[in-house]
Amino acid sequence: MKGEGRMKVLFLTRVHPPVTGGLENQSYNLVNNFKKINKDCFIIKNTKGKKALPFFMPYSFLKSLYLIWKNKITHLHLSDGMLALEGKWIKKFTGVKTAITIHGLDITYQNWLYQKIIPKSINSLDNIICVSNETKKQCIKRGISIKKIIVIPNGVNPEEFLLKGTKKELREKLSKEINVDLKNKKILLTSGRLVKRKGVEWFVNNVFSKLSKDYIYLISGEGNEKDNIQRAIEKNKLENKVFILGKTNFKTLKLLYNSANFFIMPNIHIGGNIEGFGIVAIEAGSCGLPVITSGIEGIKDAVIPGKTGWIVGEKNIEGFVDKIEKSQLDSKKIKEEIKKHFDWEKIAKKYLEVLR
Repeated sequence: MKGEGRMKVLFLTRVHPPVTGGLENQSYNLVNNFKKINKDCFIIKNTKGKKALPFFMPYSFLKSLYLIWKNKITHLHLSDGMLALEGKWIKKFTGVKTAITIHGLDITYQNWLYQKIIPKSINSLDNIICVSNETKKQCIKRGISIKKIIVIPNGVNPEEFLLKGTKKELREKLSKEINVDLKNKKILLTSGRLVKRKGVEWFVNNVFSKLSKDYIYLISGEGNEKDNIQRAIEKNKLENKVFILGKTNFKTLKLLYNSANFFIMPNIHIGGNIEGFGIVAIEAGSCGLPVITSGIEGIKDAVIPGKTGWIVGEKNIEGFVDKIEKSQLDSKKIKEEIKKHFDWEKIAKKYLEVLR
């Protein structure tokens, strides 16, 4: 089947805005950019979050069968591993060519019944798209055929997070927004869910306390590690230098990306709970913000060493300190590299080729 617009594709997604999150963001941008190059697209989406899944799953199964038969749909894409069993049966009933995207936790989830059913269901599908080489490795480990797997990273809209204005002007706005004095400070930023594998508590305890006094560390996000991080701040007497901002809105997040000096991802290994990709790394990079990271698991695929940031290794205290205090990367070149490798328009074209 050749030519744009001739392939009829049904996107089935259990994670979609207005609910916010990495998977929701990926689902929305994939579908929107895919439609630009292949007009015959249909979508069944869950916009109500996890609470609606018991109703959404049977509804989406029946709706998929109906749409496929009615519109002679030829291709199906499943948003993540949790839909693999449903996709397996849709394929069996309709013969539709079926692809699935695997992100990380949707393949490593530690439940014996899930592990008994989902990997086999994934392996019964036609194409498995992994967002990173780490996710691919986890799939192969569970018996999924390497011949069916292709790695396509997550993407970013290069202009989405950029703000106009000088760094000084943007920092003044940010300072008022978060009520923190940023004058003459070097800003380190971490953004994302505050869970153990993000390594924020480790970073506060082991790295930040070794940096010179002109650094400030801003932590954007919520999660069950918040109290542990706060205790680390108090233990090291860093109340005036390390700030947990909580969940920030999109306006504030853009100010953070455009005002900081470095984006910090000090992730640590936690069994069964991997970082499938690390989309915040390319969001930060799209604003010219260099990333310094432990580079474990899927994060390796989101950072281009020496071009968009640095990989220093897990729990490498001296490596983090050295890169923070001595490294420099050109902001304009970082943006160019992100656009070259992670622009959603290019990622969507890669999906088009796989789904064919």
